[in-house]
Amino acid sequence: MSVALMFDYPNADSPEEDDGRLSPVSTEEIFLSYWLPVIEKEGYAWLPIMNVGIDFDPENLPEVLDELRQLQSAFPRYYTPDHEYYEYITRRITNLIVELEAINPDELTSGKLKLFLG
Repeated sequence: MSVALMFDYPNADSPEEDDGRLSPVSTEEIFLSYWLPVIEKEGYAWLPIMNVGIDFDPENLPEVLDELRQLQSAFPRYYTPDHEYYEYITRRITNLIVELEAINPDELTSGKLKLFLG
């Protein structure tokens, strides 16, 4: 199992137009061992359910992004750059933030895009 960001375009006129894709975030083992302890210690509301899954809507997208930015800042307080997974995890957090920042909330509102993190 792993944690991934899933993009689905259910209203595409043809399978070729359905740009559905999967963007990997973390293996489940690394998420549970390294991400989750920091997430729980920091007391985030949305991020603890990443391994179960978050369906995005225009209202929770900014909240999840805010928590990811906070996690990005908090992570170095718990792990040093020489930790074996530090670069991997910090790069994945950054990539996830970049992907979510590129989302047009209107696509979520209209149902053109379904977005799931889990």
